[in-house]
Amino acid sequence: MKTQRRKQFKALTLCLALLMAISLFSTTVFAIGQDEKGTITVSGVEAGVTVSAYRLMDVAYDYTANQPVEPVYTWTNEVANWVRTNYSSYIGVGTDNSVQKAFSTASTNDIAAFYDKLAAAIKDGNSQVSLNVAGTCTGSGDITGLTMGNYLILIENGMRVYRPSAVNLVPTWDVENSVWEMSSPAVVEVKSSTLTIDKTVNDKEADNANIGDTVTFEIVADVPQFPANATAKNYAISDTLSDGLTFNSNSLKVYGITADDHETELVNGTTTYYVQSNQRPNSGGTSTFTLTFNYAEISGYQKIRVEYTATLNEDAVLGESGNINNAVLDYSNNPYDSSSWESQTDKVTVYTYGLDISKVDKDDNHSLSGAEFELYASENDATSRNNKISFVQISEGVYRKALANEEGNTTLVVGSGQNGSELGKLTLKGLDEGTWYLLETKAPDSYNKLATPIVVTITDIDNGVLDGKVTNAKGTNGEDVALVSLKVENDDGFQLPVTGGMGTVLFTAIGIVLMGAAIALLVIIFRKRKAER
Repeated sequence: MKTQRRKQFKALTLCLALLMAISLFSTTVFAIGQDEKGTITVSGVEAGVTVSAYRLMDVAYDYTANQPVEPVYTWTNEVANWVRTNYSSYIGVGTDNSVQKAFSTASTNDIAAFYDKLAAAIKDGNSQVSLNVAGTCTGSGDITGLTMGNYLILIENGMRVYRPSAVNLVPTWDVENSVWEMSSPAVVEVKSSTLTIDKTVNDKEADNANIGDTVTFEIVADVPQFPANATAKNYAISDTLSDGLTFNSNSLKVYGITADDHETELVNGTTTYYVQSNQRPNSGGTSTFTLTFNYAEISGYQKIRVEYTATLNEDAVLGESGNINNAVLDYSNNPYDSSSWESQTDKVTVYTYGLDISKVDKDDNHSLSGAEFELYASENDATSRNNKISFVQISEGVYRKALANEEGNTTLVVGSGQNGSELGKLTLKGLDEGTWYLLETKAPDSYNKLATPIVVTITDIDNGVLDGKVTNAKGTNGEDVALVSLKVENDDGFQLPVTGGMGTVLFTAIGIVLMGAAIALLVIIFRKRKAER
């Protein structure tokens, strides 16, 4: 009995499993309902940007017969007049708003130009276009609740420059179930230009230099791909140098780079590629220079490269803040709105360093005045005393490296402790990384001058990544982190050891005096005896 029940239970379980399996593969497909809505899924859009859908065409569908009817596509009344005025071959004659074959057979470039021009008309408020937004989403996502039709997708005010995109939300034929169904979601990946600007100094993100050195800067910026009929195609590159850098205006060069990396210098002549000024567009403030480009002349290039030089000058800042150079790319992020702007920025920093020298007594470490030095860039120069480094005195005991056009000092005197100076201190500013040779040319009074140059190396702390701080720094704040701390010691007088003592010297002197007196006495006695004879 139990065996029979088990067999019945197994049979029932098998039947239920088969029924469930059949139900998974036999879902009923219903025809499109008159009130049915669809979804457009948009991808390739940055977060936080508004995506808008405009319905351009209606789809003719017989909901009773459940099939499309001719003409399948017709331009909506809100856009028909504009199409008839600008693209008469794409629409029927008179009141016939049907989409003509000339549109469906047009080339990809012609269709793209059509959507570009229509997008411009929508954003310009053209009187022949009265389209309302049919639906929106924020960033990549779904636009829901849409009726069937052809839609124009527009995105604005992001960091990227977006091209208009078109997508069809239409029925598709389900072959297996022999029924029309809504092809939802309709998927569209938006095309856009992602713009970047890259600033380097001597091919690096940061560098270091001596005051007076010429530094080469480079800016490389993407060229946006604006829609052909965009009304706003603004594009400008600006650069602002810190007070410690002097722009060499004659060094400025501009190049256009194609997709295959071919580079052409853009020289203004019969063709004006750019206009140079000192004012960023859209009230962005002043700049060292701003290049506002004629987009029509550079649209064939993928990138723009700007090259120039600047000199590290007497206002150069030591320490972590360094001497910053800011580059800015300003462009129209909504190509249908001339008042809409976005910016991309990048910067590089030039660092410079120095020496903080303390002149002290070797025995008790007290500070000494009166010493003088010279600085050299090589051992050979220090030995031959050629190519002395020139400095400009800022105050007593404090010097900065001289510029090429300045008459500087090569004799560097430590502070005397007077006039606000620090006793025995010598500070040298505006030197780059590397090895330097400090030669003492005069020792303090009663002290011995050093016979050989002192070798001192300036090294930024973070190997491979400059940050304006050196090893063996004077301190931890402000300029101190960029000054190598160096102690120079001197011996005083003649330090060789001698034998005997003061008593021996004294007895020797007395003996000599007594011997002299004895000789004198003998001479007197000899003369007296001679006279008596």
